Amino acid sequence: MKNVKILWENDAIEKKIREMAKNINIKWENEPVVNLIPVITGGMIFSTKLIMELEKLSPEKWVVNPVIASAYEYSYNPNKPEVVRVSDYENKFKDGTPSIIIDDLLDTGITLSIIKNMIRTITNDNVEVAVLVDKVAKRKIEIEPEYHGFIIKNDYWLVGYGMDDKGLLRGMDRIGYIEQIKML
Repeated sequence: MKNVKILWENDAIEKKIREMAKNINIKWENEPVVNLIPVITGGMIFSTKLIMELEKLSPEKWVVNPVIASAYEYSYNPNKPEVVRVSDYENKFKDGTPSIIIDDLLDTGITLSIIKNMIRTITNDNVEVAVLVDKVAKRKIEIEPEYHGFIIKNDYWLVGYGMDDKGLLRGMDRIGYIEQIKML
């Protein structure tokens, strides 16, 4: 197995998700419907947990409309992210309803910026971003998440809780980074 150094254990992650859900629920308590846009595949684990917490706090309020997006595939190319949605995607939103994009990681900001602009065009309303990890080291676009679990300033390759290394380690119930072995 790769040499993974753990940054955050499952208990700490679950606590951050519950706190984030409470903050989101408080902010949007007077809104009858809020769109949640999980970014798949990286955001699927975090999104699932956050959506379940939100549903506990305010049942029948959250409309889930995922997108598939990636800048990584098996080689990192942050300048060419791909966003895929179903053909009737726009019809699943009610005009004038706020939305929250949910993803595992905000790094360069390019992919989330594209999705944010796409959703704003569809809904004509406020679009926010919720991420489990805000990785500021690689930011290329001015975008800040309204909600985040953790902030990291190091340029680590993160794995676990949806984040992966070439498709592997995505299902770890904690977050760590792959320690790079330095060659002499």
